[in-house]
Amino acid sequence: MSIELIPTKSDAAIGLSIDGKIEASDIDRISEAVEKRLQTHEKLRVYVEMKRLGGISLEALFEDLKLALKHFKDFDRKAVVCDAKWVEPAASVSNRLFPQIEVKSFPFDRQADAMNWICE
Repeated sequence: MSIELIPTKSDAAIGLSIDGKIEASDIDRISEAVEKRLQTHEKLRVYVEMKRLGGISLEALFEDLKLALKHFKDFDRKAVVCDAKWVEPAASVSNRLFPQIEVKSFPFDRQADAMNWICE
């Protein structure tokens, strides 16, 4: 498993830790968590710790796209914790392309700030 579901301070937030190549089974677990949380919450938030991204399989990419299209309007915030330099510009682009989902990036030394922001 390259994506692990991790606890958050809010039941309306899904926590993910990414470390390696993303496979379809990873997306399936995320999809199950999303569906379960949407039974009790109108909007969800995502907290992502990106330790190492080793790519994504083609099957996982298709599953991820299906999940994103199905739940496009079900999310309002996403926090990405990562020290890679490309994450902050990617978050900025995402905010312009998808203004209904506010995305912020945080370095690993500010994990607590990211968790607090996503769960407020």
